[in-house]
Amino acid sequence: MTLQVTGLSKEIDGRQIIQDINFEWAPGEIIGLVGRNGVGKTTLFRTMMNHYVAEAGHVVVDGDDLQQVPLRQQQLFFIDTQYNFLGTYRLWELPRFFSAVYPQFDEQRFTALINQFKINANSQYRRLSKGMRALVNLILALTSNATYILLDEPFDGLDVIVRENIATMVIDEIADQQKGFLISSHDLNELDGLSDRVLLLKDSQLVHDYNLEEIRARAKKIQLVLRDKEIPAVLKQNSQLIRVSGRVLVVVIPQYTPEVDQELKALKPVLFEELPLTLEDLFRANLAHDTGYQMMK
Repeated sequence: MTLQVTGLSKEIDGRQIIQDINFEWAPGEIIGLVGRNGVGKTTLFRTMMNHYVAEAGHVVVDGDDLQQVPLRQQQLFFIDTQYNFLGTYRLWELPRFFSAVYPQFDEQRFTALINQFKINANSQYRRLSKGMRALVNLILALTSNATYILLDEPFDGLDVIVRENIATMVIDEIADQQKGFLISSHDLNELDGLSDRVLLLKDSQLVHDYNLEEIRARAKKIQLVLRDKEIPAVLKQNSQLIRVSGRVLVVVIPQYTPEVDQELKALKPVLFEELPLTLEDLFRANLAHDTGYQMMK
């Protein structure tokens, strides 16, 4: 079971917003979609869902093109946070609408989750706080029982408690490998520890598809103090400088080989300590020269 996006392109007012987008996505995967604000993340989601008509390309679910087999749309879930019909409706009314599109919608679970988070089911959707709307959107996504769930900037502007609740629910949901999540964000920190892969969208195209487990297996973040003030060749050639504090250097070495390890230890540094490697560290090390990552945040 897979979802394939092939050659997907969309223009708006004569401007190319996304161009020739290609990737595969399977249940059990949490994929982060990263890019600066305005780069086309939401347009990609809308085009995948047929809210926008693509100029070119296809979205194929288990071998069926969504354009040719519209029923496959039931396996994708996306709430457009800018344009949706939910505003004036009360929460207890929402299952009736979503059940019409998603035959396996779990109304009982929807009610249980609304009660668990102490959200008043009689509240109008538009009168909820931003954080509560984000929670309700995720609850609708989970209880739709769609296989592929698209979340557009679900953490944007939320307090830490709501963010942790959303992240925990997403992680718990993929335990049985029945659902997958594609989560867009302009902030790498929001996706750290959550994503298995990260797609980087830049200049209307996907420029990288990174498997984070593979990257972390070969990269290291090192804090060190050298005996000499001059930066040695092994660091100049193999590392990306993350931070300098006095004589303390923090570097990421994307390809930490036994040879690099041997050269570093031969320098007999005053301090040599491995630090936890974050998603932002990985992107700085791997993408600083060719993606404009520095301008994302």
